[in-house]
Amino acid sequence: MSTEPERPIIDLSRDPNPGVADHAAPEGATVHPLIDLSRDPNPGVADHARPDED
Repeated sequence: MSTEPERPIIDLSRDPNPGVADHAAPEGATVHPLIDLSRDPNPGVADHARPDED
């Protein structure tokens, strides 16, 4: 097992708008065609994540 993190640590001091979700789609934007939530068999359930390792 590697001791290095899987991805680099994010430097939050470089965020120009801390606490603002500016990565979100703009208000009124159309839904991305590959994200169709109407096809979700379990809406609101985070069942797409990898199971926890025991």
